[in-house]
Amino acid sequence: MKKILISTILVAIGCFSMTAQSTVLNNPDNKPYFGIRVGADVSCPGNITAGSVGLSVFNNGGGFEFGGIYNIPVVANFYIEPGLKLFYDTYSLKEEWVKFIQGGIILDSGSIRKFGMRIPVVAGYHFDFTDDVKVSVFTGPELEVGFSGKEYLKGRNIESSGSVYGDNGSMNRANILWTLGAGIAYQHFYFDIKGGIGMANMLSDSDATLHENHVTFTLGYNF
Repeated sequence: MKKILISTILVAIGCFSMTAQSTVLNNPDNKPYFGIRVGADVSCPGNITAGSVGLSVFNNGGGFEFGGIYNIPVVANFYIEPGLKLFYDTYSLKEEWVKFIQGGIILDSGSIRKFGMRIPVVAGYHFDFTDDVKVSVFTGPELEVGFSGKEYLKGRNIESSGSVYGDNGSMNRANILWTLGAGIAYQHFYFDIKGGIGMANMLSDSDATLHENHVTFTLGYNF
């Protein structure tokens, strides 16, 4: 009798363990859903590089993004997630470069401010540890298009602004980034940290290169 009882308990434990592991990696309740997202950006422009010489011209800056996603299950807990977001990002010229660029004009600051949209399409996998808690990792490309971009210069005897896009600008509107990140969902609430690595040269009509990157801390709600 004792052997039968112990065997029954071991079988039950084994079945429970297999079911739990199966749910973690392959939840049968997966279904498509929409989500809204709002994020705080840290803008991270790289060096301006010409040949083997790279110059650190910009400070990191701040900004935000807002938009939505649509999560599409593919197989097991693997998913594809396209999105559409608006962003506003800023970063500033380092003090020594502000002075160098303007020569004798006394400046206090110089900054670049951009507004536009982002279209990420990431692939990821989520691990469903409980019915309420899911952890995900994801990666994929992101298209970024600037609607408006301006350079602002401010000082004691001057305050000016001009577009960085167009015929008289020095920067390209479009950027392609590669995104990597990890997130956690609790019931309908969501949080993630992700980084976008800029792959396109943002300087137009120039032999020099500049890549724009960003790190984003995101809060969201899944419907």
